[in-house]
Amino acid sequence: MWNRIACVFCLFLSTNVIAITTEEFSAKLMQTHPFFLQLSLSEKVSLVDQKIARTYTDWNIQMGANESFSSGDDISSRLYEDLYTTSYEVSANRKISNSGANLNLVHSWNRNDKDSTILNTNVFSLDYVKPLLQNKDGLNDRLAVDVADIDLLAKQVNLLEQAESFLASKLTKLVDLALKQELEQLYKFQLELSKQQLDLAEEKFSNSLIDKSSLLQEKDTYVKANQQWLQSSRELNILRQELASLIDVKESEMVVEFDLFKEQPIMRVEPAVFVKNSRSMQKFDFDKSKLQRQLETYENKTMPSVNLNMGIASQTEDDKYFGSFFGNRDFSWNVGVDVSYPLGVRKESLDVERTEISIAQLDAQRRETEINSKQQINYLLAQIDLLAELVEISLEQGELANEKVIEEKTKYDDARGQKSLLIAAQKNANLARLSNVQAAASYQKIIIDYRAATDQLFN
Repeated sequence: MWNRIACVFCLFLSTNVIAITTEEFSAKLMQTHPFFLQLSLSEKVSLVDQKIARTYTDWNIQMGANESFSSGDDISSRLYEDLYTTSYEVSANRKISNSGANLNLVHSWNRNDKDSTILNTNVFSLDYVKPLLQNKDGLNDRLAVDVADIDLLAKQVNLLEQAESFLASKLTKLVDLALKQELEQLYKFQLELSKQQLDLAEEKFSNSLIDKSSLLQEKDTYVKANQQWLQSSRELNILRQELASLIDVKESEMVVEFDLFKEQPIMRVEPAVFVKNSRSMQKFDFDKSKLQRQLETYENKTMPSVNLNMGIASQTEDDKYFGSFFGNRDFSWNVGVDVSYPLGVRKESLDVERTEISIAQLDAQRRETEINSKQQINYLLAQIDLLAELVEISLEQGELANEKVIEEKTKYDDARGQKSLLIAAQKNANLARLSNVQAAASYQKIIIDYRAATDQLFN
């Protein structure tokens, strides 16, 4: 465990501003930022697409009516003088998705009035067509539904990846804000020490204890310290404005409470085991499942079209509209098989070839991504261990610098030391603190990167 030096900023102690914690920032970011609203709406669109793909028309109803008349004496081949024809037809057809079959119901009625001689034809028919080879069990009809189901699962994983990546980038900026808050205070203290050193140099110069070049050197040091503080203050304000706009708070409220020296617990994973089931690999698996499902349909379409046809019908000359259902009527039925197969190069065969190539490409991309992911996780774990050690070492150096300050302060208070040596020790300790917080910030950032890479940041 580290001998932690808490990052308690002077800004917190001198104002009434309530600092924002990492958890509060993350919660506000997800509640207010439009990026997460877009992700939510994108998921809803995928759900609607899935419903659209699953929506079938149960029955398609068609109706028609026609009235016609013809007459004349001039055409010798005409067998009548006047002919009135009235016809009605109602049909209903349905696609049965789980079998690929088509069901068609038709009822028609015709009335012919030929020179006052009336003839009625009343027909009812039921036809059933079922695929036996191509599109058997509705395989091809269900392609859009199956692909939509896979797309929905893939979309959910992809949205999690996008959310995690976005959150990681903003939490990294939050660490930067914590760092810049600390740096601004340290550079301000460095400026104060430089001013003390300049005042001391001016006093020595007035007493002819140092030459003018030494005085000019101290002035240059003070100007540079002032530049550093002004730059750090400006960078802090810019970053504070950016993060405040992300969570819709006032700039003055964008003060973060973040202990840069806190050792973060992490769940170490075995890269080879984790990567196989990681979200980045799941995306490839979903894409492959979609291609395999498409390939299944394309291969099926290369088969001959073989359909079983069955039908029954009844017919009567009754003048009632529903006469074909009741009374005296004639019946007929038919059973048959239709077979068709086009010759030559077919689009379906090319679709099969293209999809097989796409699957092979996807497998290669998956293997490459798997290798890169393993290397990335191994690198991040190594960096975490390295930066933890560097922070530990930098803290030890900081402790030594602080001890040196205490020693010089004691000597100065006992009139055994010089004020210039005390200021120099304070500046060295402050520079050591600068190095400490920068190393600690790098450690916190690498923790965020690791958690994002191992699907632990956003669940």
